[in-house]
Amino acid sequence: MSKKVKNYLDFVPIKNKNIKWLEDSFGIITLEITRNCLFDKIAQKTFKVPPKSYIKLDKHGSFVWKCIDDNKSVYELSKDVKGHFGNDAEPLIERLVEFITILESNKFVKFKKGGK
Repeated sequence: MSKKVKNYLDFVPIKNKNIKWLEDSFGIITLEITRNCLFDKIAQKTFKVPPKSYIKLDKHGSFVWKCIDDNKSVYELSKDVKGHFGNDAEPLIERLVEFITILESNKFVKFKKGGK
């Protein structure tokens, strides 16, 4: 039985249009997550969960976030990261794929394959 292997380098990340983000004067991105579904409303009242969460990205994550333009593949993003950070980005592909899949699993981005 073989598992289907995903080649994330061909995938094109697309930012979730419902995620607001801010850039500070140092170029660091903070994502603003608004909780407004029914379960979130209940949790806000019952457990005092705040209606918004803020996720501050590091310099690498901020750079990648700004490079995501809904057209570049993960491979193309890796070239941008390598050009900007050089050897500081290593191990580049592993880190980038892990970061992008975390964004996807949290619904901050979704994928389209091969620009289609």
